[in-house]
Amino acid sequence: MTYSVLKLIEILRDSFPPLLGTTLNRIPVLVVGEDTELIDDVTGSIARLTPYRHNLVFARDFTSESEILAIWEEERHDYEVSRTSICCFASNFQSALERIRRFDGWIISVPLGHRGHGESNFILEHAISRILTTTSNCGVLRINSPSEMTFQLVRPSGQSLTVERGIVHKIVTRRQQSLERIRRLLSKSLRDANTPKDVVDLILNLDDESEKLTNDMFEEEINSYVHAARRAVTILSRIRLARELGAPSTLTERSLFEAIGWESGDLNDLIRFIGAEWHENFLDCVKNGALLGVGAWVDSMWGT
Repeated sequence: MTYSVLKLIEILRDSFPPLLGTTLNRIPVLVVGEDTELIDDVTGSIARLTPYRHNLVFARDFTSESEILAIWEEERHDYEVSRTSICCFASNFQSALERIRRFDGWIISVPLGHRGHGESNFILEHAISRILTTTSNCGVLRINSPSEMTFQLVRPSGQSLTVERGIVHKIVTRRQQSLERIRRLLSKSLRDANTPKDVVDLILNLDDESEKLTNDMFEEEINSYVHAARRAVTILSRIRLARELGAPSTLTERSLFEAIGWESGDLNDLIRFIGAEWHENFLDCVKNGALLGVGAWVDSMWGT
């Protein structure tokens, strides 16, 4: 069973934006539960929340840490190379803990089986402890049943989740508007056809279309944010260079978001995402909510 974006939003509700933010920032996610097949389904589904990344599967696409470190090293030296996400399914959970030290961007199935509460807690706590030795945080998605899931981070993240909540709001609103337009059009075409009610109901049932619309709109919004962040990398790189050359002026957060073509967000969240995605730390370009470097010329970089 594959969980669509719409299904995950409906099941997780307010926990979906934190899960999305966690995957965007390549924070490891542990998918925990007793049903091995179910947690593997969820693990694969979460990987699709970052459709612009190339998904690798541990024990199928690589088996050692040196292989994934080589991929990350290529990412650091080439902005254009595909970014990666990594899935580890339940059958290889123990092997991953034994062979891997860094789990940035991993989504890991943690099978608990039908063990007692104490043993299950030990398995999960051991996995969390192992991951936190080299990673600053970790998310835990507990799968209680196919329709009941809870998510939380082990440590507070400091993320505002403005972008993630905004993406969910946009796609839910746009999907509803699109479905209403389709239903109006279909209803109008059936108005004088004397069609039996059960046939009309069947024709107006757009559940499948709703999932497809949500997936398409979600991918569009995620890609828009990634492209905007990539433009921000270009601007921030030049701001850093200009500051090193002695340019004294500043660029406001609002001006940056206008320049990259993104409506709103949190500057620290954007810089955090850039760090996770392109291995660039631009915190030295920020002071008291302003960007250190150059000013108005940035707006003209993109023809605005």
